[in-house]
Amino acid sequence: MDYPYLTCREFEECVERFVTRYRPALEDSGTRVEQQTSSAGRQYLVLQRAVYTKRAVSTPVHSVEDIEDDDPAGPAPEHAADDDGTRIEYHTVYSATWRVPVLYVRVVTSSGEVVLDGERVCDMVTEDAEMRRAMAAVPFGGALGVTDHPELGVPFLYLHPCHTADLLRAVVAPPAQQEETGQSVGPDEYLAAWLSLSGAAVGLTLPSIGYC
Repeated sequence: MDYPYLTCREFEECVERFVTRYRPALEDSGTRVEQQTSSAGRQYLVLQRAVYTKRAVSTPVHSVEDIEDDDPAGPAPEHAADDDGTRIEYHTVYSATWRVPVLYVRVVTSSGEVVLDGERVCDMVTEDAEMRRAMAAVPFGGALGVTDHPELGVPFLYLHPCHTADLLRAVVAPPAQQEETGQSVGPDEYLAAWLSLSGAAVGLTLPSIGYC
């Protein structure tokens, strides 16, 4: 009702609607979707997927002419992806202070190491080099900070929510103006719109799905 701000109950409804709508497509693409309940009875959203590490693949050269036709520095190595057991978790948790969702992130390697270095995580999960540079260029340690997860009490990286409301307003107008613009965001679309804006910075993309 007070877009882009949410009450806790509205947030939990958004989580329920998101899980119902997006779980099949996300799980088909290899992303696990869970609606978790904290010890205090609060709902939050967890997405988890594999982090694929790159390995070089040698490209056979068949002739001298092939080399001459390529870049003078020689052929660039190709890469394939390996699933070595490393996982990234995205936790969407409600902030009563900011009245918007907050994205908490951590990478857990196959050895059990929890990666809390923001630049390293971006290098691992974000293909877009320009996006990685933009994240690293944010003052005071980059766009990802470290704090305790509000429901689990253990350290996570997080994206600070100070610009969340402005970003959502930039995408869709407040309710009073939505009739004029023809755009609207309700419980079905809110988290998808928000994750589409914030998730790209940490390698999270949503599948394109339509309404029935």
